[in-house]
Parts: sequence; C-alpha cells; structure tokens
Amino acid sequence: MKTHNSLVIPPHAVEAGREILARVVSPVAGVHIALLCTPDGFEISALRIRSDLPTERLSAMAGSLMAMAKAVANEIGHRDCKRLTFETESGTVVFQAVNGSFPAVLCLVVDQNALLGRALWAAGEVATGYLPS
Repeated sequence: MKTHNSLVIPPHAVEAGREILARVVSPVAGVHIALLCTPDGFEISALRIRSDLPTERLSAMAGSLMAMAKAVANEIGHRDCKRLTFETESGTVVFQAVNGSFPAVLCLVVDQNALLGRALWAAGEVATGYLPS
C-alpha cells in the first residue's frame, strides 16, 4: 500500500496500474514514460522505458496541468477536459483523465518518432480499462 501524508493508494489500484501500463502502453513504440497518478499529483504506478526523469515531479505537474486544463474548459463553456497534449522538439506529452472507481491522470511521454495516434489510442484504452466504475 502506498501512502502520501493522509492519502492511501490501495494496493489493488497500484497493481491494476502496473498491469494496464505493461499490457497497453509498453508495446507502443516511442514511449519513454507512462505514469498513472492521483488527480492531486501522487504516483500510483509508473512504467519507465527509456527515461530517468523523476516521476514524483512529473506526477505533481500532471495533476496541476489537468486541473488548469479543466479550468480553461469551464471558462470557455466546455463541460470537462479529457486530455491535454503538448508537443516539444523532442516529442509529445499526453495527459489523460482516467475516471473510474479510483480516478487518476495518465501521463505519456513519447519521442518524436512515436506514432501519436497509437499513443492517443493507448491513452484512451488506459482511461477506460483502469479500474472502471
């Protein structure tokens, strides 16, 4: 069981995260990191493929960025933000809201050679397959 101050992440959530990241994301070429974190920024499960980036910092940023994206969506009259994607010279980062019995945020860091459509498909599969309601 993972704990962060008063937050307790149940063991079944950690294991389900490991399983779905390994099954759905690891076959996607170009993924460097796949990370599931709580909406308030604590790591649930991570899959490192080609990166030594500290996942604790990425978890904290993922929660904050999704909260900001949801605020922007509300400002422009949209109901919610499901996904936030941004591109850099080195690749793309995808943040995907994951609803279900233990809500989470998925973060995928992919390089410039990755097929973005494949990565987005994988993000959607994680979003619907991780601990559904």
